This record gives sequence, structure tokens and C-alpha cells, in this order.
Amino acid sequence: MQQLAGIKGAIHIHSRYSDGSDGMEAIIGAARAAELDYVVVTDHNVLKAKSLGWEGWHDGVLVIVGCEISPKAGHCLALNVDNCRKFYKLPAPEYLGRVKAQGGMAFVAHPEGSMVREFNLKLNAWTYWDSPDYTGLEIWSYMHDWIRGCTIRRLRHYITQPDAHVSGPGREVLALWDRLAGTRRVVGIGSLDNHAANFPLRKCCWKLLKIFPHEFAFKTVRTHILVPPLTGRSQEDVDAVLAALKSGRCYIDYAPLGDGTGFRFTAEQNGQEYQMGDEFAAAGKPVTFRASCPRDAELSLLRDGQVEKVQVGRALEHSTAAAGVFRVEACIGGRAWVFSNHIYVRV
Repeated sequence: MQQLAGIKGAIHIHSRYSDGSDGMEAIIGAARAAELDYVVVTDHNVLKAKSLGWEGWHDGVLVIVGCEISPKAGHCLALNVDNCRKFYKLPAPEYLGRVKAQGGMAFVAHPEGSMVREFNLKLNAWTYWDSPDYTGLEIWSYMHDWIRGCTIRRLRHYITQPDAHVSGPGREVLALWDRLAGTRRVVGIGSLDNHAANFPLRKCCWKLLKIFPHEFAFKTVRTHILVPPLTGRSQEDVDAVLAALKSGRCYIDYAPLGDGTGFRFTAEQNGQEYQMGDEFAAAGKPVTFRASCPRDAELSLLRDGQVEKVQVGRALEHSTAAAGVFRVEACIGGRAWVFSNHIYVRV
């Protein structure tokens, strides 16, 4: 089997080409300072960063450019596309089809939606779960996790102590993800939706407030992707990272609790090893699942969304002949830290 290397990065970043406050140079500099290997920039409804040549290697950071298709009824990140013009005016099933026709992939953004009236924030939840044309979804969106429950009165504490207000992926989103994975591969990613931007506040003496520069956000929710060794050639490496992401060879960590670099989740049957995103038939034969992480944690193996085994430490091992979709969660001190993608064991 080809050796896979882990790279870590940030997905769902906005630049000045839509409603972010920073240019691409600043975003790349912040990613380098945060020791990221890649960033995925997804400005609203435009691919200007791509047309201007920003996709590829820059100062040791691999930049991937997509767009966030932003209609009223649910948002979606479109990657590996060259056109998204006016897609936001189309019904979701139609623009998803157009993304797929380009060989692209679509990830449902902040699928549960957001409603924070004091900040004039209202994003509708995604409702097109029956579509076969999306690749996956954001299971953990940092900004939407952080802002949930925030008010003007509590805003200062939210800004000065952001970690105190981050709880991890919603259990309803995780349950939905597990159900969907029972029907087909559905990739889970972590995201930021970071703008490093000024935004208007209602009922407040401040008209504008700038929060969370990219260098800070890049040290929160990251998506690690397992890829063959990168070559340094821009197009080849962009293609390799996108292919690994599409296949589900990725996991999410929350960096304030520790760097999840080195986490692994595999399955073995009859001497054959399978990675996250892989799908194979159980055939009534035992499968041994193994998870390991770089520090002590409470590791939980889930099958079809239900806890199959819990192990405290740096490693978990469990054998079963049951079919299902399996993934691992790791917690530290009762807090969400690492989430794997599924391994699919079919009947």
C-alpha cells in the first residue's frame, strides 16, 4: 500500500475578493505562521483568487481555491470548479449538478444554519439531504460553534475567552452524518468560515468590530488530510489533496486541546488494511479496528452512530464481524478533540 503522509490545514476562508478583510498575501502569511500545510479559500460566489493565479504553492503553503455558493436556502462549498457564476440564483439540486458536471465536489456549509438576531446573523439550514450530488458536509464549523448563544452583553467574554464557548460538533449533525453514511460515502470536514472581518452589530454602541485574525483561527479547527508525499508541483499537489479529501481520507482536530498530527484510524481484515473513506464487504469475517493518537485521550469507536468501545489512552483496538459505518471520536477532559471519517463495512 502506498505510504500516506498527513498534512493539516484550514478550510472555508474568506478574502477581500468577497467579504473578508485580508488579501491573499496576508492569508498565506497567517497560514505559514500557524504552521499549516494548506488553506482552502472559498469566497462567496466568486473564483477570483483562482483566476488571478493564487491556487498552488505560495511560500510553503498550498492554496486551494473554491467558492461558497450562497443562496438564501443553504450554502455549499464548491471545490475543483472553474465556474460558479450566478450559481447562487439556482435551486440547490441544479447548482449541485453543475458542480458535479465540472468534476467538482460540494460540501454542505454550516448545515444546521445559524440564528443570532443581535448580530443580524440568519443562515438557513440545509434541507437537500436526498441529493446524491454533494460530497460531504462541515461537521464542525468553528465560527458557528463559537457564536452560538452569544449576546451583546456577553460578547466581550466570547472574544477574550473564545475557547470557553466552543463545544464541538452538534450531536444532531453527527447523528445525521452517521445516517447518511449508512447509504453512501459522505465526507465530514472541519471548517472555520473565518473572515477576520469587521461586521455590524445591532443594538450596540460599536458600529464595527474586528475579531479573530486568521492566524488565531488557523490554530483552532483544522482538517488533516492523508495524501501520498507531495511533489512541490502545484497542480499535481492540488489534485492529490482534493482527491484525498473527496475519498474521505481526513480527520478533524481542535488544536487548543493539542495537535492531532499523527492520529490514525484503520481497519484490517485478512491482512488487508483499510483507511478512512474505504469501503469493503464484511463477508461475515472479523474486522479489527485500530485507532491511535499522539496524546492520552478518551477514544470511542462508533458503529452506525452508537458507541461500540471506549478506551482511555493513546490507542484503541476492537474486533467485530458486524457490518456498519465506523468512526472514532477522541475527547480530552470531556471536550471534543478529534473526529475521524468513516470506514464503511457493508453487508
